[in-house]
Amino acid sequence: MYNRFNFFKNTFAVFKKTDQPKDYSKPHFISKHGSCYFFTNEGVFRYSNHWGRVGNCRWRLEYIDHKQQTNYWGFCVWNQFYSNEDAQPLYFIEEVSPNQYTYNHKSNSNTQSAVYRSASETAKILKKINEINQNDAWAKHLSYNNYQDLKAYFINQLITTPKSFMKIKQEYIQANK
Repeated sequence: MYNRFNFFKNTFAVFKKTDQPKDYSKPHFISKHGSCYFFTNEGVFRYSNHWGRVGNCRWRLEYIDHKQQTNYWGFCVWNQFYSNEDAQPLYFIEEVSPNQYTYNHKSNSNTQSAVYRSASETAKILKKINEINQNDAWAKHLSYNNYQDLKAYFINQLITTPKSFMKIKQEYIQANK
């Protein structure tokens, strides 16, 4: 079980966006990058402008664009911290809103059908999904009737199968000859 003395050691967590804690007077800890931490018996409050990769941890703030450098308060209960072993297949991709995808930890999964990948494999798939969502250059040599259906098919295959983008593309071309 994680606590205030070990939660920052190679962990994954999804913090929930929250307001500043009511009994907050001064942080219990301030990191060298300026993030403030306030500990409770239930979990930890974090005030920071950087989320995602934090040292050797992966800490996401739910429903926030992590590219923005904006300060937010987040809270995570102690039992929602999980081991973060980059080389292990611990991560899966989920759709959080239309055309918005993120990664999560297998200990946070409610589904049996998730495909688990290492952190680097998951990052590559998310990058490819973002590329598919941003432009249609990837589909230049494919035959299709409806681009939205094609896009949905490729994204679904990337999320629900362990196949590479090239393998999915080859199978698509073969099936549509």
